[in-house]
Amino acid sequence: MKLTSQAFTARLACDKNPASSLPGDDDKGAPYEQQLTQDIPRLRRYIASQVNNPQEVDDLLQDTLLRSLRPTNHERISSPVAYALRVARSVVVDYWRAGKRQPELLESLPEAVGICMEDEHIDRQKLELLSKVVAAMPELRRQVFILRRVEGLSRDQIACQLGLADEAVKKHITRAMMDIAKAMAGAGYTH
Repeated sequence: MKLTSQAFTARLACDKNPASSLPGDDDKGAPYEQQLTQDIPRLRRYIASQVNNPQEVDDLLQDTLLRSLRPTNHERISSPVAYALRVARSVVVDYWRAGKRQPELLESLPEAVGICMEDEHIDRQKLELLSKVVAAMPELRRQVFILRRVEGLSRDQIACQLGLADEAVKKHITRAMMDIAKAMAGAGYTH
């Protein structure tokens, strides 16, 4: 049985027991649960990449979701997907240790798997920040930046296409890069 986002959400709504949640957490947990629900396909892919038996994937996914939703202070979890990926890794290791193991993978379980998933999440956060910064740029600066960095046009081509001087194109690219660097540094990304 494949666990879909809709099925999980419906199941969560049916199974939600007031005695199992912390007082006052009903409203605060909703965004956390929504974010977690959106990442079910990603969690499934991660678990499937670690387990050779496709019939076990949904059981392990369900265990991951249940552990991720245990009563806790979800406000302190800054990244639900990173937390859920950590839980999924733990569930997979428990699965292997329970005798349903894949010895060749267990012995070579790299710490880098968790790190790679965290790096991927950080990259996604950087991309979201970049998108916001580019969207907030003045129209002409944004247009010049996209033509140069996304479309790969030369400064001369951009100048001809937009009817600008080459120095104006250079100025817009420089300011766009400064806007991005400032936003990245402000968010704590140093490279």
